[in-house]
Amino acid sequence: MTIVDQDAASVTTAPTTRSGVVVTGAARGLGRGIAEVLAAHGWNVVGVDLAPEMDQVAADLGPGHGSVVGDAGDGEVLERACRLAAELGDGVGAAVFNAGVTAPGASVGYDLDDWDRVLGVNLRGVFIGAQAVRPHLVAGGAMVMLSSICSTQGFAARASYCASKAGVDGLVRSLAQEWGPDGIRVNAIAPGTIETEMQQAMVASGRASMSGYLERVPLGRIGRPSEIGEAAAFLVSPRSSYVSGVVLPVDGGWAGGGLPATAPS
Repeated sequence: MTIVDQDAASVTTAPTTRSGVVVTGAARGLGRGIAEVLAAHGWNVVGVDLAPEMDQVAADLGPGHGSVVGDAGDGEVLERACRLAAELGDGVGAAVFNAGVTAPGASVGYDLDDWDRVLGVNLRGVFIGAQAVRPHLVAGGAMVMLSSICSTQGFAARASYCASKAGVDGLVRSLAQEWGPDGIRVNAIAPGTIETEMQQAMVASGRASMSGYLERVPLGRIGRPSEIGEAAAFLVSPRSSYVSGVVLPVDGGWAGGGLPATAPS
């Protein structure tokens, strides 16, 4: 597909859904949901994850998809994933940087090893991934990073996670400016509470509750991984060809919350 810039009279080739896409943290949760949706949209998916079940997830996606078991924050691992994605598809059209961790705890006395690990995976790892993938992207390619509602909302006892995701927002804006002239779009998705293993573990730990989540969500339910996948599918497709530097909330209305519908005016 070609997109014509009427003002500059230039033509940019946008990736088609025959292209390969790299998805990090794709063995479970949001990453798996994103990988499944992108595969359904016709992308050739290469999933990257430390978990050995990544191979089985790729097999479940069917022919034309692949996997790399390794650290998504390792440039060499991402290089391998890009080469595989280029072989499976018509070049590397996109990457979705989803791999992330959390380590909640009171800020006074917080373990600095946990701080370094959360920032290392959620922010440093994403930057390393972007560095590794950028040279492989075809003209008109796209990157999507996973931010969070925590990047703009205050969550007690989540200092490391909130800081890491706020950093992702800044990284998206910076890279969109830097790589835009080359036709590369960079965006992020900021999920609210989504039905994943991480969300379930947070509730089980007693640090969160379903009622606490739901009273903040105007739509009155938690989200599904496939709904994050559909947002990613839009942001890596030519349908969003003029969208860059954006952090898209997919949170049931949480981030836009003001006075609830049931409150007196």
